[in-house]
Formats: sequence, structure tokens, C-alpha cells
Amino acid sequence: MNRRELLAALPAGALMLQAESAVSQSAKRAPGTARLLIGTGGRGSKGVYAAYLSNGHLSDPTLAVEAANPSFLAIPSQAYPAFFAVTQPENLTSHASSFTHPPMSDRPGEQFQHISDAASERVGGCHVGVTSDGHAVFVANYGGASVASFHADDAGTLTLASHIDFPPDGHGPNPDRQKQSYIHSALSSPDGNYVLVNDLGLDRIHIFRLDRATAKLTPHGEWHAAPGSGPRHLAIHPNGHWIYCIHELNSTVALLQWDSSKGTLTTLGTPVPTLPNDLDVSKSRACELAFSRDLKYLYASTRVNEYFTTYSIDAHTGALTLIQHLPNPGKESRHIAVSPDGKYFLSANQFSDDVSVFPIDTTTGKLSERTAMVKLGGPSCLLFA
Repeated sequence: MNRRELLAALPAGALMLQAESAVSQSAKRAPGTARLLIGTGGRGSKGVYAAYLSNGHLSDPTLAVEAANPSFLAIPSQAYPAFFAVTQPENLTSHASSFTHPPMSDRPGEQFQHISDAASERVGGCHVGVTSDGHAVFVANYGGASVASFHADDAGTLTLASHIDFPPDGHGPNPDRQKQSYIHSALSSPDGNYVLVNDLGLDRIHIFRLDRATAKLTPHGEWHAAPGSGPRHLAIHPNGHWIYCIHELNSTVALLQWDSSKGTLTTLGTPVPTLPNDLDVSKSRACELAFSRDLKYLYASTRVNEYFTTYSIDAHTGALTLIQHLPNPGKESRHIAVSPDGKYFLSANQFSDDVSVFPIDTTTGKLSERTAMVKLGGPSCLLFA
């Protein structure tokens, strides 16, 4: 019996299984492939998308799980069974949401599922943070001028633990952007005992003590930035002492020292600019920070004047030295990330509706021109998970 006769004699079910096996073998992922989860916000957002980076090539994103404007994502570790997002149904209270985090298969078809939602009590959710053990989750409400903390159980199910409003009468010197408190991010301190809350409107980082058993927050102290600078996001060095703060309104990056015994932040040196000196920082909005995988370099993104900036990090002091400005061919780099192998830099360009890939020279830390790009409406956060 030849192959054609054999196939003709097989039952229909066996033929289907054989076809499916052939498809799965042809679709098998290349070694070294990394999974990228992409949060989206506005502009027709449908949920969290998944794409796969292999040798600098990014696959077309596919919808992984439906969610209402999941604009920022976080995960405590690659082994944790869930990831978290700040979500917000249109004109309704923002939420902390959790979703399953299945191990990445070497073939397509991972199944993501919604686990839980918990309301933050206010609108304008823009950022989510999580402790390293995954048991406390924080949502920053920008327009709602508040921060909420949530307890997460071992499966990622969320329960509201505390909600803190900031006084409506505070403001900074910028009349257009600092009319009140604008909370832009909330992250666990390196030791996990505090939460650092960036307030763009008041030029402060509010420091809260974290009850790790209940996830409740209590006020502890503050760090004051330069007036009108607008602290937005933080990048926390793994050594537990250096914290870099990017300031949206004056496009600078400050190096801070974290004292875990006192729960305090201290400014080290003078903040460094993110843009070339001939550009008007008053019209720009510095946005995000990301470390190189070897921790020798720090990358920053700035919007309006669209640039990526590369700094070298002094291994002894943490001080930053500018080594590169690279124009962003996209628009509104809302978030940036470095691939797990350290070879590629990615940008979520929210207004040009794309995720772009730039090779990294791992010897010098410098970025090369964009080599790959995929289209997606309103990408706002990149999470390799």
C-alpha cells in the first residue's frame, strides 16, 4: 500500500490529528523566543495582546485576554501564576485586575484567563505596581489623585486593602500641569517594606509604610523634587540603594539614594537632561526608564520631542553619563523595555500605533536604528513574561 492509499484508508479523525500535528510542528517557536505582553489604552483598546520576539523579529500581536483599557502591566516574577493590570471601563472607576500567566509553550496557543477585578474607588488609573512576593498590588490614579493598595492571594485574586486620597488644595508651580496632585506611579521599595508614590502635581514622592500581611498603606514621609519638575516614574536598581526618577515636566533624570533603615530618599548629584540642549523642554514630556540587562546602561524615552537617551552608569556611584541621543521614528513612546537576552530595545509608540524594535550594541550600550515594527492600536506598556 502506497502513501496515497494509506491516507485514503485512514479515518477522518486520524487525518485531522495528523494535519494538526503537522501544523503545530511547522509553527514550533524558535529557541530563544521571548513572549511579550502588550498593554493598550484608548484608541479602540480591546485588551492585553501577546507577541513573540525571536532574533529581533516581532510577530504580529494577537489578543491574549480581553480587558477594559489595560494601560499598564506588572508581574512579580516569571514563576508567579498571574500578572496584573490597571484597567478602566469608560468613565468608570479604575480597577486592579489579574490574569493567569501560563508558562510559555514552544508552540502557539497559550491560554490566558481573567482571574479577578477590584475597584480602586477613583478614576484615572495609569499605573500598577506589585511586590516581589505578589501579595500586594498598587494602583496610581492620575486624575483621581489617589493611590489604592490590594491584597493578592497565592492565585492572584485581589481584594482592596486601603485607599488614600491626596488633598485637593495642593499644587505645583506649573499652572497647566500642576493644578492638583497627579499620582503617576506606585512601586514597592527595594526592601518591600514601603511604597513609593510619584506625584507629578506636587513635585514629590510620597513614602508609605506597607503592612505586608494585609497590603495596607500608612503615610511615612516624602521626598521633594525640584519645583515644576513633575516626577513621573522610577527605575529601581537591583542593588537596593539607587533609584532613578524621570521627571516629565523638565525632562530630567535624578539619582536618589534609598535608606531602608529609615525609609527615606536622598538626592545624589544633579539631575541629568534627557534631551539635546537645543530643544525646548517645556514642550516635551519625559516618560520612562529601563536598564540594560548587564546594568551598565540606563535608557530613557521622551515624547513630543521624540528621543531615546542612553546613559552609562558608574558602577561605584550610580552617576549617569550621557552617551547617545537617538530620534524615535514613532510617536508618543509611552513605554520601553529591553529583551531578556539584552540584545533589543523596544518602544510602545502609542500615537503612531506601533511597537518598534531597535538592536542594542551590548559592548557600548548604544541603540541602532529601528529594524522591525508591528502595528497595534494604542500600545502603552511592554512586559516580557
